[in-house]
Amino acid sequence: MSPRALPWPCPNVVPEMAPVAAILARTEETVVAVTGIRAYPVGFGFTLHLRLRDIRRRHGREFWPFHELGPHRSPPWPEEVLRLTVQFADGRSVNILDAPSGEPQDPEMPMISSGPGTGGGVEGWSFDMEYRVRPLPPPGPLAFSCAWPGRGIPTSRMEVDGGAVRAAADTAVTLWPDDPYCSDD
Repeated sequence: MSPRALPWPCPNVVPEMAPVAAILARTEETVVAVTGIRAYPVGFGFTLHLRLRDIRRRHGREFWPFHELGPHRSPPWPEEVLRLTVQFADGRSVNILDAPSGEPQDPEMPMISSGPGTGGGVEGWSFDMEYRVRPLPPPGPLAFSCAWPGRGIPTSRMEVDGGAVRAAADTAVTLWPDDPYCSDD
């Protein structure tokens, strides 16, 4: 089975953590942060945290900053939708707004998937969304960039060590090596 066809994330693997807790962008009313990179043999996951201070109560139920589960599921993207890109050191990248094609993709091209996510609040709002990226990044800088026009955030970027993510993946624990659903043999 090709790595692209493997279940993601594989329930047969306990990921290793690459220590990351960084603020990607910040304004007086909004914070975007990336934490907890979980490395698997075929890719990695992370949590995107959003903290908002000024969502009006009457807009709260309609406000969802992610295109995946909100009312905005196709372009043109309104300013309220967050844009997030993950870029590898070799220039390959993937954006959460990239629509997956129905055609088989090059296994070396990054793909991103989301879920689960949570959100809500009364005085301040918080949203946490899980993302998974395949394949593993090459050594060198692994960049996270975001823009959120509706929240006054211009393109902001931070880098982590892609080699550290790869090293963490090497120590992820495969529970049952003979599991046919999570092996690329």
